[in-house]
Amino acid sequence: MNDQTTILVVDPDQRQREMICLTLEREGLRVLATRTMYEALDRIERLDIDVLIAPLIGERVDGLKLLEAAYDRNPDVGVIFATAPNVLETDVGIKATIHMGASYFLPKPLNLPQLIALLHKILENQRLTVENRQLQSQIDERVGLIQLTGHSPKIQEIRDLIAQVAPTRATVMIRGERGTGKELVARAMHHRSLRRGPLVIFNCAALNEGLAESELFGHERGAFTGAYQTRKGRFEAAHGGTLFLDEVGQLSLSNQARLLRVLAEREFQRVGGNELIEIDVRVICATNRNLEKAVEQERFLPDLYDRLNVIRISLPPLRERSEDIPLLVKAFTEEFCQENRMMTKRMTSHAMRALMRYDWQGNVRELRNCVEGMVIMSNRPELDIDDVPEHILESARVSSPVILSAPTVIDTDAVDLPSSGLDVEVGMSMAEIEREVIRSTLQYAGNNRAKAAQILGVSKRTIFRKIKEHSLCDE
Repeated sequence: MNDQTTILVVDPDQRQREMICLTLEREGLRVLATRTMYEALDRIERLDIDVLIAPLIGERVDGLKLLEAAYDRNPDVGVIFATAPNVLETDVGIKATIHMGASYFLPKPLNLPQLIALLHKILENQRLTVENRQLQSQIDERVGLIQLTGHSPKIQEIRDLIAQVAPTRATVMIRGERGTGKELVARAMHHRSLRRGPLVIFNCAALNEGLAESELFGHERGAFTGAYQTRKGRFEAAHGGTLFLDEVGQLSLSNQARLLRVLAEREFQRVGGNELIEIDVRVICATNRNLEKAVEQERFLPDLYDRLNVIRISLPPLRERSEDIPLLVKAFTEEFCQENRMMTKRMTSHAMRALMRYDWQGNVRELRNCVEGMVIMSNRPELDIDDVPEHILESARVSSPVILSAPTVIDTDAVDLPSSGLDVEVGMSMAEIEREVIRSTLQYAGNNRAKAAQILGVSKRTIFRKIKEHSLCDE
């Protein structure tokens, strides 16, 4: 066992208390001991406790109160109640077993070998929980950093804002089009925060009004047809941590009112319940809707809007930071090559030009899916223009003709072509200029149409169509 692990022992019997402490200290544990529950409550509110060993029934403070205080301080705390079997049938016992869930019971007087075995189990579970959380955090951070990759001023501003706001308790509203990475920003903020509880995610658009209410706030047994047992909601699950409400603009007005009350009072009642449940939850929300317009149309509560819009983070669409596309493509290419155990591939400058010309209505998510498909479908070490999906090539050509919009620098390995004299004059039409560029490129490529297509950054199908369209096949 780790000597940094702290155990708090509460027992009014001095002899029993000293015996427990001596046994635990022999196991290399740091042990604190108190005689009364009231003294224990004071310790818990001031110190981080890993495991609490206490009676369930006390004179001024019961074990349930200690349990709640310990969870507030450390959501991963382990609790062992030393109690007589008949106590479990009392109201306090029922709440401890059902309402609180993660507690263990040992009969009095305590069997010390049994206590040590249970402690080993609790501490091992805590270790695994911490390791899993760290692993998930690393995965989330890795994915999040990839999708927030870029040198553009806008993305750098967002990274700085996340670092500044994450350690605070402020409510955050993330705005942006679909696929811009709203959930990733929420994850980054949670993992950089000081909160020890979990990140819980809820999509407000996924369920109807009644089910959304039950999912958010939980329900009591018998609250409605099919409610066969009491169930905690997302707010309770996120206690001590962060609740991310995606598509918050699609909540019903009644659920908006309940959410507003929770944010204001930090307490709520389950559906069908009367007990007020106190919570410590930071709320981060996201939407791609115009909430200001929704407020004007009385479809979103203005008071809730004010509560949620304390800190606002607006994510730019990918088309407004196209200079970040090469870095994103490189990161995604490496990710999917590694994930699928493939040799490392690279994107040619011609393929990159096509990707940079596309409008990306689905933003970073669409780009990521596109690169994944290209990596999997290609058997070559280089991903070239022929690997780019045809709809992207067609859309890119419509919005930005190939002969006019090649970026200055895209890839350090770009092909360096010698300049050729073009017979282009002021007043020529776009079609005439395009014909002259294709004719000159074909001449340079020795009439090799595949090579000409590669130089121009278009598919072979396109170069054949353009040759026919401009009647170059007869020359």
